[in-house]
Amino acid sequence: MWKELPYEVYYIDGAKTLGYSLGDGAYIGRVDEPKYIATNTKYISVYACPENTCSYFYIDKTKDHKFAEHNEFVFGPYTKAQFAGLESKLGLPQLKEE
Repeated sequence: MWKELPYEVYYIDGAKTLGYSLGDGAYIGRVDEPKYIATNTKYISVYACPENTCSYFYIDKTKDHKFAEHNEFVFGPYTKAQFAGLESKLGLPQLKEE
């Protein structure tokens, strides 16, 4: 499990999702099947494998809120090379694969 409020990894029917917590066990999904997550003050970097296709994503926390549209703050999917370029350009937190 991973948590940095308001973000949290939660499970529903065996499916793992990184979501935005609304409290009282309610969430708005952000990225399905996260494997690795890293964060800094502005961004969350995520390596995820939704539908068995692994890619890189990032969330711009400064633009995210419970009423925001998904495409306003969740970016991806990216390849490893594309994401590496964005890490240095935007200052994304580096993912540490375990």
